Amino acid sequence: MSKWIPDPRGYANERLVDLPWGYWLRKDPDAKGLVDENGEVWESLRHYLWHVRLSMGSGSNLDLACEQLLAVLHAASNRRVTREEAVHEFFFEVWRESWHYLAWLEGQDLTEGGEVTVEGRAILRMLAATRGRDVADLAPLDFPTLHPWNGLDHGTTRAQREQVMAELEAMGRALRYRFVREPIADRPAIKLIGSEMGHNIPLTRVLWTLTFVDDYARDRQFAWIAHRLDRWQSWGELAAEHGARALSEHLLLLKFAHEPIDGV
Repeated sequence: MSKWIPDPRGYANERLVDLPWGYWLRKDPDAKGLVDENGEVWESLRHYLWHVRLSMGSGSNLDLACEQLLAVLHAASNRRVTREEAVHEFFFEVWRESWHYLAWLEGQDLTEGGEVTVEGRAILRMLAATRGRDVADLAPLDFPTLHPWNGLDHGTTRAQREQVMAELEAMGRALRYRFVREPIADRPAIKLIGSEMGHNIPLTRVLWTLTFVDDYARDRQFAWIAHRLDRWQSWGELAAEHGARALSEHLLLLKFAHEPIDGV
């Protein structure tokens, strides 16, 4: 579903919006780096983004900072991320850091009203393309989602829901950690599966499960989980390192944080 994307800096008037941010730099073997339009040489696109576009200093771990920026933009590009959800998911329950970071994104014109801008999406594509080989899996940048409309069924038919969720399950097969709808003792259930787990003999393991009274309840929960496909890697790591209970508690906090606040 297409939607209006703000472009406060007029990025679309100067650049090709479908290409990753920084595509205009050129590779110069003699300069041993990337050369910008002013003739300055940069070690990488990430250095150029961080120091020139974002005007940030060199005191922080650049790759770690870029991975966090990627994670937040990735989530915001696919759904509305509430402030409370962002606190629990990205900022280790530190409210002040969350408010400052989200305000910084707005001030940098990478988001506007919670939506990722045209330039923000270009930066997102660049950051995704410049990740190291040893980093965790990244979910597809554009994946199908079920957006709520009206009524108990959100205006979708069961066939439409099944099609979207089947596509998401198919996308998840490429990830190391993936959620699937598989029965447990003839009861509808959702499982979190981790691939290549263990040092001596890497095996596929079930890390977390949840059963339901019927298919409809299971699919409602799976739709919520699938809407956050970009977080499956992080959730899988949480379950693998701290156990199924830790993931259950985290998901409960996120589900609660996603609910509207009374009177707001």
